[in-house]
Amino acid sequence: MKQGFLTRMLVAVCVPAFVILIGIYEYLGGTGIECPFYKWTGFYCPGCGTGRAVQALFHGHIAEAVSYNILLPVLGLPCLFILVHEYLRIVFPGLKLRPVMLSQRMILSILVIVIAFWVLRNVPMFSFLAPGEPAAW
Repeated sequence: MKQGFLTRMLVAVCVPAFVILIGIYEYLGGTGIECPFYKWTGFYCPGCGTGRAVQALFHGHIAEAVSYNILLPVLGLPCLFILVHEYLRIVFPGLKLRPVMLSQRMILSILVIVIAFWVLRNVPMFSFLAPGEPAAW
């Protein structure tokens, strides 16, 4: 058997299995992971609240998910589309999909957005960007 075929089959099976397990975990009320950056510094990182936002999305609470981390829909959805595209490209080479290429300008723009979000969510005037309190399911 070809090495490429085995790699494709491994990706084809493991990625959906991982997504399903994470979905079940989050839907059943997974506790998530405490942010080490917040724990050590007291400041929010760009990812703070993302775990709760994903959990809220699994329960259909879109506004609540946005209140936890606005970057999830802003950057998370395009990233999800890219990941699905790359998954299909690897697993089904017959589709002849081209790899997704991001320009340097796009990468720099994303970096600027993330850093600005990181700084602003820790400024009291922009406290609405900080993750909200966890809701009881």
